[in-house]
Order: sequence, then C-alpha cells, then structure tokens
Amino acid sequence: MGAREAFAAVALPLALGAIWLLPFWVYLALIWLVSLAAAAELVGMLRRPELSVPRVPTLVALGVALPVLWWQGLPAAGPLVAAVVLVLPTVYLLGRFPVPGAASAMAISVFAAVYFLVTGGAMGLLRTAVDPQLGSRIVLLHCLVVWGGDSGAYYVGRAFGRHRMAPVVSPKKTWEGFAGGIALTFFGVWFCRTVFFPELPWRLGLLLAVVLSVAVPLGDLVESLLKRDAGTKDSSTLIPGHGGFLDRSDSLFFAAPLVLALFLVAGLPR
Repeated sequence: MGAREAFAAVALPLALGAIWLLPFWVYLALIWLVSLAAAAELVGMLRRPELSVPRVPTLVALGVALPVLWWQGLPAAGPLVAAVVLVLPTVYLLGRFPVPGAASAMAISVFAAVYFLVTGGAMGLLRTAVDPQLGSRIVLLHCLVVWGGDSGAYYVGRAFGRHRMAPVVSPKKTWEGFAGGIALTFFGVWFCRTVFFPELPWRLGLLLAVVLSVAVPLGDLVESLLKRDAGTKDSSTLIPGHGGFLDRSDSLFFAAPLVLALFLVAGLPR
C-alpha cells in the first residue's frame, strides 16, 4: 500500500464520519479550514518574487465572508463577492504594497478569495441550504461520487491509459481514465441512491451523474493549469501521497456550485 492509499484509508472514514455523524457546524468548520488552507496554497503557488500578493488580507477576507454566506444564505453571495472585489484592492493600496506588479498581485488576491468563497461556500450550502433534513446525505453523495470518479479516472488511467487527454496541461490524464471516471461516477450515484438516498429523484440523479462526469475532470484540469503556470507539481506536501489541500479539494469544490444549483433548481424541496 502506497502513501496515497494509506492516507486515504485513514482520512476517508474520518471525513465520512464527520459528514454523517457530527453536527452541521463541525462540518462547516472543517470546510472553512480546508478553504483557508487551499487558498493559502493557491496564493503561495502563484506568488512571484516580484509580486507582493497580500496573503493575510486575502485569507482574512475569505475567513470572514464564508461564515457570513452560510449564515445569511445565497442572497448574501452577490454583496459578499462585491465586497471582496472592492476591499482587497483597497487594502493593497492602503497597505502601501509595491506599485510594480500591483495589478497582477491584486488579481491573484481577489481571485483566490472569490474562488473559494464561491466553491467553499457552495460546499457549506450543500449541507444547510437545500434541505436541512437531508443535508448530510446530500454532502455524502457529493463527496462519495466525486471521490469515486476521481479514483476511477486515476486507477483506470494508470492501468489502461494510452491516449492523452490534455498533454500540455496534465500529461498523465488520459481518455481511458476519463471513461473510467465516468463509469464510477454513474455507479456512485446509483449506489448512493440505492443505499442511503432513496428520496433522490432518478432524473435528478441521472443529471447529477452527467454534470459530475464533466465537472470533476474539469476541476482537476483547471488546478493543473494553475500548477503548470506556477511551475510546480503539487500545491504543497502537507498530505502524504496527495500533495496539498488544493490538490485534494480541486474537483470536489469545483463541482459543488453546480451540484448546489441542480438541487436548488430541480431537486428536493426546501
């Protein structure tokens, strides 16, 4: 068993237990911590010696905005994004950061905060905003299906991958792996609906499988694109065999706003 599998064997039951058994605020606290850690890695990864990206103000803005979003709900999303977009450049100005590279530094700061406000915020709202009585099951379905699709793509691609999917961005991604990810995604939705989520309408389940089949590899490729630009393989080395929090949350967080939208528009009643 490699470091990747050993870590998953320990972390996966703990994560599933936190989702299923613990109060919703514990789950939100974990998402808050992962969002801040991943945002810190993203800022650190995109920083250059000539760019003074304000890491602490970025994390403070995100750390304040996420609980407000979860407390006030979706109507607060627009004002919060606007506040982040306006406040962080102002902080850069008043903090007397260097003028050379200001535009790029502010863009990185705003992007990191807004990206995780949208994606990490959606991860929290999956538990609280769709149907509080079913929130843990919605999150559990999302996590299991995304992790299953990721694993299917990884292991099928490693065993049978021959045709590269995006050789410039991620040379190890293959179309065979993509097909394996799709198969595990559809199986995952069926498994979750059969075992613990019978309230899930089958049409919504089918739509979820289709959306996640595309969103999961897209989220992975978007992060790979950022890593290629930064010239790094992993966002950090904090998680043995997996890289950093950004590496482990990329597909899960990227797909969350789409899953949230599906449930709100065509899913279970609130």
